[in-house]
Amino acid sequence: MPKRAITGGVVGVFFLGVAVWAYARHVAPRWLEAVRLRVAVPALPSDWEGVRIAHLTDFHVGGRGVRLDMLWRARRIAEAFGPDIIALTGDFYDRGRPVPDGGLFVGWPDSAVVVGVLGNHDNRGSAEDQKTLRERLAAGGVHVLKNDAVVIPLRERCAWIVGVDDPFTFRADITTAITAMPSNAEALLLLAHSPAIANDLPIGRARLVFSGHTHGGQIRVLPSGRVPFAGMLRRMAHEPPGNDPVFYRGVRWLRGSLVVVSNGLGMSELPLRFLTRPQVVLIEIVRGPENGASCDEAARYVTRLDPPSRLLRWLS
Repeated sequence: MPKRAITGGVVGVFFLGVAVWAYARHVAPRWLEAVRLRVAVPALPSDWEGVRIAHLTDFHVGGRGVRLDMLWRARRIAEAFGPDIIALTGDFYDRGRPVPDGGLFVGWPDSAVVVGVLGNHDNRGSAEDQKTLRERLAAGGVHVLKNDAVVIPLRERCAWIVGVDDPFTFRADITTAITAMPSNAEALLLLAHSPAIANDLPIGRARLVFSGHTHGGQIRVLPSGRVPFAGMLRRMAHEPPGNDPVFYRGVRWLRGSLVVVSNGLGMSELPLRFLTRPQVVLIEIVRGPENGASCDEAARYVTRLDPPSRLLRWLS
């Protein structure tokens, strides 16, 4: 091969590497995506037709490369959606260390019920850190559920919301959480930081399940978002083994529930995102088929209202 061709190839690879690094470091982490979905829920009460739910997760305030202005932009998008429910699924502060956040978790709209669960980072902090986190969320009127359920008023009816402690670190107790509801009740919403909870979902007890944790893979090498050699990397970092999720991104219909896994907003460990834009998920629910099968295709129930181009879908 001619020397000039080899040199050109090396230079090309170098500049491609620089471009990929610049995208992952400076573009993708700030390129917020609002994902609007219309979800047909089987046997939904007619009073709940058009109920809106905003899902925010994995803020990682104080983390490397996480910009507070982008987190605020995500919150403003969620509020502008006019949600009836705002769901927060954990990892509020990176490594569980509360830092100044400009009031990010207080002052939510009075028109929305705000519910949340804790993530694996929230459980990393000291006892004092965790106390500060609880106080900040309480000051913002956030109902934090820890293997428990709460009933809320929703358009002239009562809706059950279930929340479990972090499944990734084996703190979730879904049996205790579900039995906090009457035996004949079905939760409108189940919140869990990690989609690993899908391993244990009781059939027919939750219409919707919201999770985060995976960051969509954060640096997405495989289409699924699954991180290659994740177990080996955790061992090298001297971290305990985790309860890995069934899937890492998108929407699945599992065990009679629609499971929504968001890319989240922040980053952990490395200040990089690649092919996984930060997301705020905005869902409007409508009445679907009378009976949804326990095993089914999510595409039968979910319509994306702002479908991106093929290129943008690949970059997301």
